[in-house]
Amino acid sequence: MLKLIIPSYKKFLPLLNSFINVSSEVFDVHQIQDKIELCAEEAFVYILKNSYRGEEGDIEISIEVNERYFILSFIDSGLPIDIAFPSVSAKSIQSVDTQTLELLLIKQFSHKAEWINHGKEGREFKFYFELPQQAIYTLPETADDESLEVSIDDIEIRQFEKRWAMEISQIIYKAYGYSYPNEDLYFPERIIALNESGQLVSVVAYDTKKNRIAGHYALEREDLGSVAEIGQAVVVPSYRGLGLMKKIRLKTQEIGRELGLEGIMSKPVTVHLFSQKTNEALGAVPVGMGFGVSPVKTFKKIEADASQRGSCMYYYLPLKNRERVLSVPQKHRQITETIYEDLKLDYVLQVKEGTVRKNGTVKSAYAPNFEVGSIFVTSIGEDNIRYIKEAFFNLLFRMKAKVVLLYVVMEDLNVETLIAQVEEEKFFFSGILPSLTEGKDVLVYEFLPENIDESKVEIYSDRAKELVQYISNEKRKVL
Repeated sequence: MLKLIIPSYKKFLPLLNSFINVSSEVFDVHQIQDKIELCAEEAFVYILKNSYRGEEGDIEISIEVNERYFILSFIDSGLPIDIAFPSVSAKSIQSVDTQTLELLLIKQFSHKAEWINHGKEGREFKFYFELPQQAIYTLPETADDESLEVSIDDIEIRQFEKRWAMEISQIIYKAYGYSYPNEDLYFPERIIALNESGQLVSVVAYDTKKNRIAGHYALEREDLGSVAEIGQAVVVPSYRGLGLMKKIRLKTQEIGRELGLEGIMSKPVTVHLFSQKTNEALGAVPVGMGFGVSPVKTFKKIEADASQRGSCMYYYLPLKNRERVLSVPQKHRQITETIYEDLKLDYVLQVKEGTVRKNGTVKSAYAPNFEVGSIFVTSIGEDNIRYIKEAFFNLLFRMKAKVVLLYVVMEDLNVETLIAQVEEEKFFFSGILPSLTEGKDVLVYEFLPENIDESKVEIYSDRAKELVQYISNEKRKVL
């Protein structure tokens, strides 16, 4: 990691530019250097105007490079900012105020942005730039041979090998075109790098007779935490009907146990019932519902409604049990206890209110491909709601997120007051996720600006329908 500490004066901007320029040389990222330089300058100026406002202080700039990203971070200890959204709509670039323009440029030229509150240690602005890699965007569209004779006897379920990276990209393309929101799958080099780092664990169905991949499933662990999300599932059309999805899924779950994961989460879409049915058949339990959390996706040869953003069920498959003491808001206690009983996870409810610390911890992130903002409360404190509001306005009004999700840790002090404050801000309860954030169980809340036609949402099981009905009622209360 490279670091630079400079005073909060605009006259030091050339020093920052030199630091970025030399770092670009060191890490050989000339193809994205212009984007990095632009975002660095805009972030620096934004901090000067909003955090220090002419006061003296230091700004720490750090640079880190991994297999996938060039990561640029700014940490300052200036004035906490209560950011307000623009008072007028921006119909053109000329009508955008300067501060909004700075963040819009950062949004356009970086892959992902995070705001992290470190309490007394200051606040961190963190930007991710994808490293240049070879994509398959020039792959011609070819029809899959559906008349191909295939046999389940020729299929073996295997863990990832480098030589299959290009073929995985190709079968994703054949299934989704270029509509799949996770762009990593269109870059064979990223598939290799992510599997090598453990952030992705790919499993394939391999036709040993024809020497080709018939299907793919994967565990995603961006932060290498105790919970992985299972997804990126696809079966080549000519191999559909052989039950491959279940076979690949079982192998993937087996690998999750070998990795020592506490659980596996899944977010099957609600435009059809197949994925939900597969989850429940393999022991996963419905734990929540995300309305509008998925961008409109087009599946080749699979009819799907494209008139609104997609919704997803949240499923969780426990792989380990452990002791947990939970702080659960009284109004959602019954539904929460029902979910834990279905999961068969041991828990004890916190019955007495603890003394809440003054400073909590809040961080946020924006996923541009999904147009979803996420806010994580990782420790409870009196100042949580202020930083939640700040992150919320940044995500919704600056980054133009279509949905904002809020994750509040339950394995901490009493959450009752914070949850009441959150619901006043029009967030609604949308479920729970065990061990999700820093290994702790969380309550999931959602802010949904646009209306979702729930008549187009398909739910598989009775217990899932009961949970969705509860969440839908909570959603209607804040609209």
